[in-house]
Amino acid sequence: MYTKIIKTILQNAESFIPLVFTRKQISVLKLYKSNAKLSNADKKALYTSIKKKLAALQLLFSENETKEYSLNGSEKMIHSRRREAQKLINIYSKAGGKVFISGSFLYSKEYSDIDIFILRDRGYKEEWDGNNHIIFLTKKKLADPIFQSAAMISVSNFIIPRKMQKKKPKLSELMSIYHEAVIEKIKQEKKTEAARSMVFLHSLFCDKKILDGKELSSKSNSIFLDDLDKHTIELCKTLFSQTYLYISIHEYIKTLKESIKNIQPNNHLRRYQNTYEELIYGRRRSKAEIN
Repeated sequence: MYTKIIKTILQNAESFIPLVFTRKQISVLKLYKSNAKLSNADKKALYTSIKKKLAALQLLFSENETKEYSLNGSEKMIHSRRREAQKLINIYSKAGGKVFISGSFLYSKEYSDIDIFILRDRGYKEEWDGNNHIIFLTKKKLADPIFQSAAMISVSNFIIPRKMQKKKPKLSELMSIYHEAVIEKIKQEKKTEAARSMVFLHSLFCDKKILDGKELSSKSNSIFLDDLDKHTIELCKTLFSQTYLYISIHEYIKTLKESIKNIQPNNHLRRYQNTYEELIYGRRRSKAEIN
């Protein structure tokens, strides 16, 4: 009974509560979908009011929409972009291939490109087709947090598996991201990819939460330099032991001090030194000392 529509409703439950379904009715739909035993009251609700609502919703969608497309995070999408995404899926699916559309195209008035993900058996590859950014990836690669994040607001022709495999970054990688993020903010660059990575990693490992693309853009665009310092310290303490941090960073601080003597301007280097000293010594210098 209305299998595809029920899947869409449950994937986007909060968008239907309370305007279309009550929270109790959503619970009944979950039980029904999982083939759980329904109470008499549940059965009465399902086959009277809920069934009537499902029948009405069926009329709103074309045959293709109910049978071919899956929506994640539809409440955050620009409605007209959903149909455009479906057309793109038809173009790139090629004989039944699994495709999903994601990125700012779906939720932002202004966007620079359209992210089109195509699943295949082997290999990762990126290419461009005009304004379309094509990302070929395997089902295993889809489990990476960054692609799971992309899938949180998406239109697809298949149910995207919600399985994630986290891989802890190396300390050197984390430091490099922090350094680049600081420079991005100091230079007030429009594209802040490193800051975006820092926000994503902090949320993933410290807050135990994966951000969708819209949340990630908002947080990374509004983050300040002091926030980047704090995120770096918290991430390092979460991912590495204090002993390892001391051994790895102690000598680097000495290198920074020498560089500060010889490089101008050196505000970014002073900030790194301040952050790393707080990380391993627990001491934070004043802003006057940083500048």
